[in-house]
Amino acid sequence: MSKKSLKLKGLKVLVGMSGGVDSAVAAFLLQKEGYAVEGVFIDFIGGEKSRQDFQKAQTVAKKLKIPIYKFDAQKEFKEKIIDKFVADYARGVTPNPCVICNSEMKFRILIEEADRRGIEKVATGHYSRVRELKIKNEKLKIREKTLKNKNTNYQLITARDLDKDQSYFLYRLNQEQLERIIFPLGEYLKSEVREIAQVNNFELRDEKESQDICFIANNDFKNFIGKKIKDKSGEIVDKTGKKLGEHKGLHFYTIGQRKGINLGGDGPYYVIKKDGIKNQLVVSNNPEDLNCPDNYFEIGAVNWIFSDLAFPREAKVRVRYHSSEEYAIITEGKTGFYKVQLGKNQKAVTSGQSAVFYGDAGEVLGGGIII
Repeated sequence: MSKKSLKLKGLKVLVGMSGGVDSAVAAFLLQKEGYAVEGVFIDFIGGEKSRQDFQKAQTVAKKLKIPIYKFDAQKEFKEKIIDKFVADYARGVTPNPCVICNSEMKFRILIEEADRRGIEKVATGHYSRVRELKIKNEKLKIREKTLKNKNTNYQLITARDLDKDQSYFLYRLNQEQLERIIFPLGEYLKSEVREIAQVNNFELRDEKESQDICFIANNDFKNFIGKKIKDKSGEIVDKTGKKLGEHKGLHFYTIGQRKGINLGGDGPYYVIKKDGIKNQLVVSNNPEDLNCPDNYFEIGAVNWIFSDLAFPREAKVRVRYHSSEEYAIITEGKTGFYKVQLGKNQKAVTSGQSAVFYGDAGEVLGGGIII
């Protein structure tokens, strides 16, 4: 565990327990260090799967001899996450619901529940780390005055296990949230976490490594979105405007998609644009057409973890989860928006996805939604 966690030994901590291996081991590690651990299962989607997952979390809690209870967040989750997800697809963008859920739902609920129960810290099984930094800038102390520790800033950094690192999904966390959060798995490899679970007989089957969306059953996106948005057929064209076929609705596709376009001939074809005005799906059989035009894009709905960042500035950027990090220059645009100039081209830069920026030491600077 980190030096930070050692200093907090003995404090109460509320752990978000999902019924999976990662959150179970997170609770175990905290308890082993002497924390007074309590658990909460946040029910986002309901149904049989949630019932089974809660039973798994209860089994772990019983083994660890810690209290656990269930928090029903289904109504709010539908309104803030599922409905927004559908609305975004209906207007032609490709959202990442986990990014919004983490800051606006998961960690907000954890902290509110911790406050209600008089608990100082919260924790999850995410693979990331939080580092404390002493503040030297007096003006920054004033801007961050809501922090309990006014002489400290909190830095989100990548996990030791870079293959499992989830900092991309956490960039919207703010200083007040990071002050309260512990990530017990940040210093562990996934293989080490699995071994801990086995040695301690948690009897949990490890979750399938995937990017599945929790509220889409069996990862069947077409079935899910097809029930939510009315089909509107249109033309599939190449970049010259030549008709190649027909689509059933632009909401079934995303930039960079190759499978499911169902065009024969001299394919494979890739989606390079969704033209909502003409209701046309633009495709190409040349992968180079996926390159970001002029190596340039813009972001909005921005969150910077530190409030004293100066622009223009150079940083490393990921344009989707597990994409390679490439250097970019960030400059301020019109109010609330920023311009990103890539040093090296990235393929399939997609509206609605997040661009997340990192410093050279793996620290997360912040990010925004690609527009």
